[in-house]
Amino acid sequence: MIKVKSYRPLVTENLVWDFPSRLKLNVISDFLGSPIAEITDFVSQTAKDTMSNKAAYWFVSEKDSGDLVALISLTGIDFSRRFAVLSVQFADGISDEFCREISERLFLLLDEQLSFDELEISEIPDNVSNFFTLNGYNLNDNKLKRM
Repeated sequence: MIKVKSYRPLVTENLVWDFPSRLKLNVISDFLGSPIAEITDFVSQTAKDTMSNKAAYWFVSEKDSGDLVALISLTGIDFSRRFAVLSVQFADGISDEFCREISERLFLLLDEQLSFDELEISEIPDNVSNFFTLNGYNLNDNKLKRM
């Protein structure tokens, strides 16, 4: 059985994906614009959800600077249905290069490694959904479905 807790850290050419519990609370607070008390609860809940294999959250940071550039979440994971709810939140001013790198790694993770056939979109930038539709998924009614 697939365990989402095994998918950390994910490392690409310029970026590192890691679980919220591996980051400093003030860094997450700055990225999300939320008070530390809320971030503490958020990090605790993400850890519980990941350990129970119901969800996974990754903060994506630049290797060189450590600056956060994205938050990616999979919730409502159902491996028997090959389904999850996907959310991708980019930092303001993220470079096109980083958007592409994230889209490529996300596609590899969701399509080839976790083998999801259907992804409900909670929040996702157009360039990410476009990448998926150019690589074998149809977009219909806020859902990406593998063709």
